[in-house]
Amino acid sequence: MGRPRTPLLDRRRIGAAALRLADENGALTIPALARALGVAPSALYHHVSGRDEIISLMREELVLTTGAGQDAQIWSQPWEQALDSWARTYLSAFAAHPGAVPLLATAPLAEPFMHAMYENAAELLLTAGFAEDQVMPLITALENFILGSALDLVAPPVMVSDVARETAPHLSAVLDHTPADRSRATNAFDVGLRALLAGFRDLLRG
Repeated sequence: MGRPRTPLLDRRRIGAAALRLADENGALTIPALARALGVAPSALYHHVSGRDEIISLMREELVLTTGAGQDAQIWSQPWEQALDSWARTYLSAFAAHPGAVPLLATAPLAEPFMHAMYENAAELLLTAGFAEDQVMPLITALENFILGSALDLVAPPVMVSDVARETAPHLSAVLDHTPADRSRATNAFDVGLRALLAGFRDLLRG
């Protein structure tokens, strides 16, 4: 049998399949990915060195399909508006692929396109007047909040349930004013993001 005219695999296809697999199963293994692509596991190693590189391709696919953090207009805004816009585009990207969040959040960021995004964030914050030793903690804190919020967006609309009003009257009172739908998570994100940015502002003033 001759070679197929169209190659069975390329790096973009591997990344897209790995992202789908993580979304569906909440996990990623080389054998499962090979099955999803209809090839032998050994075929993957003609294109990638291993699992870490596959996760890198997943991250690249997510950025390519969502544009998260890549819009130059985001970084041309004043720092608070820029971080607000970045957080919201980043949240949308991760919320579209919740199963991949644990993998993407714990893999080292070695990709040049990610370095370019962090360069934009670092330049923005340094130009705003933040100290060099403040910048990465601020970025990390914001990203941690975004990742948690992305998982919350795909969690059940009601997360605290079956509360006995007699033994937890204060909790019951606040739950009475908590939406029992998806807006619960979006409201929490909005409140948390405002609080984070206010805290960043206080650091800058201090």
